[in-house]
Amino acid sequence: MTKSLCNVTLALLALLWLPATAAIAAESVEGTIESLSDSKISIKDKDGKIHSFDVDSAAKITLDGKTAKLDTLGVGSTATVSTETKNNKSVAVTIDARSKMSRSLTSE
Repeated sequence: MTKSLCNVTLALLALLWLPATAAIAAESVEGTIESLSDSKISIKDKDGKIHSFDVDSAAKITLDGKTAKLDTLGVGSTATVSTETKNNKSVAVTIDARSKMSRSLTSE
């Protein structure tokens, strides 16, 4: 009985540990969209470093707060890209973009 309880406890701990590890691996990059392709995005951060990511097929993409597709985002727009590690590779899972037009309206 004690051995079974110990095995169940270890199994539960392992299941709880895996999502926590994935959350730790998450990263967020904010900057200007430098380039886009069918499944990739490159962002230039405030320090001038370019970060390139494959975009997950299930990524949540928004433009000015509305659901969008990757090909509707524009080079030069600002964006925040959140990533997760999947199969030992950092992929974009959310992209929150703001168009040049919306930035100019909010700065007036």
